[in-house]
Formats: sequence, structure tokens, C-alpha cells
Amino acid sequence: MTCDDPLLLFRKITGLLTEPVLLVAADSRVLAANPAAARTLPGVGDAIPLSELVSESAEDVARIIRQWLRTGHPTPAGLTLHGFDGARLRCRCFGARAQWMPTLTVHLRAVRIDPGDRFLTLKERVNALERERTLRFRATEDRIRLTASLAAAHARLDHLHALVQAVATAASATALVQSVAKHAPPALGCREAALHLTLPAPAPARRRLRVPIPPYATLVLTTDSAPPPDHLESVTALISGALRNL
Repeated sequence: MTCDDPLLLFRKITGLLTEPVLLVAADSRVLAANPAAARTLPGVGDAIPLSELVSESAEDVARIIRQWLRTGHPTPAGLTLHGFDGARLRCRCFGARAQWMPTLTVHLRAVRIDPGDRFLTLKERVNALERERTLRFRATEDRIRLTASLAAAHARLDHLHALVQAVATAASATALVQSVAKHAPPALGCREAALHLTLPAPAPARRRLRVPIPPYATLVLTTDSAPPPDHLESVTALISGALRNL
């Protein structure tokens, strides 16, 4: 037997094997298949991509082929072959570089995995533990974010409640100005808040925000960023109501 035709040699050597054996090019094309592979995989033939015969993605198949091309010893990898009648055949595929081929080629032998296979059972346990770990990690992150959001909401309500009480008990314009200066900054998340009851109000300097409050006042905030619109709306409406009651 000569090696003038390596594909013919492959078919003769693998013809009597009961396990599917494939020759796969570096670009994932199936170059040859033994009779067992033809009986197992519908549509297997020359030039069909290996990724069309398995459930794994083309990217995963390409990665596995690159791994096999780097070794001359059969290396296992898990692939799910597409059998007849839509059957999914979970296999441990042993692949290595076919060194007798003139071009980069993988010699692949597929062994059906028994449902009670210890390797498969261990792998499924590891995958299940990884999924559980990921879910717990995400749940912990969600709980931390929710807790922080609730704490911020409670703090904002407490600050707003303190501002409501201070404004409601302000008996004069001076008392109202003092209450705003004390209680508005924590309610709005700014450094300073000054209520000007005379027009025109001073021009805002850098990092200051001027907010008109009807009927005749202006709220000047010293802040690096504007407060949330709903927070600002609540505070300005509160101050506006207090002005009308003075």
C-alpha cells in the first residue's frame, strides 16, 4: 500500500472502524469521512464545514481545530454531532494533526458518550455549579444596588421631610431664608443653597445654578451638577407655596 493518495489511504485504514472518523482541514472543511461517519452523520461529504455537523458554534469549532492542529497526540474535546432524525449525539472527539497529510489537517475520531459517563457527569456538575455561582453573584449585585437605592430614597425623604417642617414653621421671610439655607442642600445634594427674595438675584458664578421661584424669589445653588429634575421640582414647589403664605 502506497501513500500516493493520502485520502485513499485514510479510507482504507478507517473503513472497518465502527466509530465515526473524519479528516478536517484547518478551515473546518471535511475532507474525508469513513463509512461509520457516513452512516451516523447525514450530509457528511467533501467540503462540508464541520460546524454544520455539530451543535457548537463555528467559533468554538475553529478554536478546537486550532488546538488539535498544535498537537500530534489525540486530544479530547466535547462536540454534539447531528445524527439522523434530528438526534443529538454527545461525543468525546479525539483530534490531532494528521502528519501524513501534505496540508494542515486534523484527524478526528468521535466516541459516543454514555449518559452515565463519569467525565460527562463531572462536567455537568461543574457547569451547574458555575451557573449557580453566576446567578448568586448577579443576585448579590442586584441586592447591593437595590439596597443602595432604597437607602438613598429614604435619606432623600428624610431630608425633604426636614425641609417641609422647617418651611412650614417659618413665620417670616428671614426664617424662610434660613430654613432653605440649612435644609435645602441635603435635600438637593448640593453644597449651598441661598434664597433671594429681591429681584434681580445675583448673577450665578461658576458652579452655581440659579432657579426662579414664583412669585418673586430666586434659589441659587452651589453645586457641581444640577440636582435631579424631580428633586428640584419638589423643593421649588414647596418654597413657592411658603412664599405665597407669608
